[in-house]
Amino acid sequence: MEDHQWRKNGMFIFQKYLWVFFSVWFFIGLILVGFSILPPWLEWANTVFLFASGLYASCYLWTVLPKGRFIIPFIFFGSIAIESLGTHTGLIFGEYTYEADFGLMFMGVPITMGPAWLSVIGASLAFSRLFSFPHRTIILVPLFAVWLDLAIDPVAANVKSYWIWAEDGLYYNIPSQNFLGWYLTALLFAVVISKFEQKATIAELERNNQYLFLMLHILFSFTAFNSGLYGVLAVGLSSSICYLFLRKPHLSLRR
Repeated sequence: MEDHQWRKNGMFIFQKYLWVFFSVWFFIGLILVGFSILPPWLEWANTVFLFASGLYASCYLWTVLPKGRFIIPFIFFGSIAIESLGTHTGLIFGEYTYEADFGLMFMGVPITMGPAWLSVIGASLAFSRLFSFPHRTIILVPLFAVWLDLAIDPVAANVKSYWIWAEDGLYYNIPSQNFLGWYLTALLFAVVISKFEQKATIAELERNNQYLFLMLHILFSFTAFNSGLYGVLAVGLSSSICYLFLRKPHLSLRR
């Protein structure tokens, strides 16, 4: 077997086992986090979730960016640097402070922000592949990242108090500047990705990252709904409805 074939098969096998692990972890988290019954001693499970989702998204980025794989660490460390700048200056996302213990900190930011952004960008890129028009990545990935944040931030700030905003906003007391910051951060990554992206070599990997986009919406919108933030449920449902209309027939596992 040629070396490149071995790498492809190795990635195919690895992503299958990782997806099984992540899916099980997701459904357990959906119950524990969604119904707010996660015990304090199990808070570390959130870190595992973020790293598992970030790693799975990285597998996808690895296959669609064969000549631009440096983008994976660029997103990981670049997002932490941007979050650090935002935290210390309030210039990007607005003024906020982290309240929860996220574990290891780097540059004043939880290191879990790296895999979290990898999840958002990888899932948004895969979901954008449901569409086909020029400059799709640059146009859609930033919008889809904000789409995800419309479900993430109300839960992270208002339900879990992972961070506290210094100013209010129209959408669940989240500053509008935050969403602009998300858009610009994702736009930066999308522009770089657009220079190197190719077709997916493992169709299952792309499809599962589209599911990842939906699962992130489901987890946070379900948690928000159970906490009385009913409008967030519409955000989560909208992505599932969109997918049902746009999904493509399942292709072979490798193409």
